[in-house]
Amino acid sequence: MKNKHSIEEKRKAIIEYLKKNPKATHREIRKEIKFHPNRVFNSLEEAFKLAGIKPPRTFKIKSKKEKRKIIINYIKKNSKAGGQIIAKETKINLSSVFENIEEAFKLAGIPYPRNIDRRSRERKKEEIIRLVKKNPLISISEITKITKTEPYHFFKNMYEIYREAGITLVSGRKKWKLKKQQEIINYIKQNPVATQREINKACKTHVQETFSRGIFEAYEKAGIKFPFERLKIYGIGIKDVRDNAKHFEEEIATKLSGYGKVNRLIKTKRGFADIIFERKKRKAIIEVKNYQKKDISISQIKQLNKYLEDCNCKLGFLICINKPKKDIFLIGKNSIFVLEASTLHRIPKIIDGIVG
Repeated sequence: MKNKHSIEEKRKAIIEYLKKNPKATHREIRKEIKFHPNRVFNSLEEAFKLAGIKPPRTFKIKSKKEKRKIIINYIKKNSKAGGQIIAKETKINLSSVFENIEEAFKLAGIPYPRNIDRRSRERKKEEIIRLVKKNPLISISEITKITKTEPYHFFKNMYEIYREAGITLVSGRKKWKLKKQQEIINYIKQNPVATQREINKACKTHVQETFSRGIFEAYEKAGIKFPFERLKIYGIGIKDVRDNAKHFEEEIATKLSGYGKVNRLIKTKRGFADIIFERKKRKAIIEVKNYQKKDISISQIKQLNKYLEDCNCKLGFLICINKPKKDIFLIGKNSIFVLEASTLHRIPKIIDGIVG
């Protein structure tokens, strides 16, 4: 179909469009008003001038030599700039006028500030596989940091990496536990007389939960003889410590007697419960731990739960000096609360079903 618009009409339409859109490009003009600027003007630059608008860019086609000079001058003034920044600021594709960015920096007399990764794809894959073989517990972030390579550019997932490495994938909770065990073992090697509390604090974990035989197994795997003589600072074998624990237990029992009936040292199938507390026909078993330099661990919680099972009781309290971050445990139908001695008043409220 023959175009019905005259050249003058087209010129006028383009000029009006430029007045409203002073940063328009060839492509935008052709898309919006369906006219080709170069068919009615000598150049788009001429159209801008006739519209009374300063051209937003130069329309002069630069030679390769001119482009190289612009980039070199830019690098001299901006020696830390990367390829993307140079291209954005100069509006020149660097690869169209230089073999690579290193050549541009060299001609500018500026040392290139970055190392070029010249490793092949296969070499990067080999480095990743070698790392995983050496340390099956390594994480993706650790692989990325060491190899300076994104593993998922070469492998679909961790399963594929482990498969190519010829080893079994260790994942989830098991992987975390093995890494924590190794962290504890390394700490013990560097601190051969470390206490359980020191290990827990340094490694942000609980030794008793991380190893099936607790701190003894940790020392054994570290190849360090356990400092049994240090147990004296905790031990029930020292009279002062034993007397303090007894006094603390008596003090707790006395305070509890103000809230209900207290029965002390009650024999169960699997040991002696410190206190059986009764209030309003409801019963709770209470264990008292006067640990000064030792954390409450899961073993104490499990022991209290055994007493609950033996006595057919569903509510237990563990009273201590410093309670752990996790202070409520639900084991089956049993509930165990860990409280500090200063918050004994919460026991009758919990038994009575009052939040407090």
